[in-house]
Amino acid sequence: MGAKALLIDILYFSRLAVQSLGLVTQTIVKRRRAKSTFKKTLILQGIPPKIAQEIAEVYPDPVNEIFNLMKNNA
Repeated sequence: MGAKALLIDILYFSRLAVQSLGLVTQTIVKRRRAKSTFKKTLILQGIPPKIAQEIAEVYPDPVNEIFNLMKNNA
């Protein structure tokens, strides 16, 4: 009975790990797209492209923030 429970736990953990990687990848892609849209919007509103690039560079990165929180709490 213990081996069966261990196997089930391993399977659930593996599934969770794969889903987490998918979510991180999806978040990175969506952030990149949002940052690009943000920069294009700034340029369309009359901000010079060089300044728009500088502003877009500080666009929030939730993945790094989550990893920093995990690192600081460990």
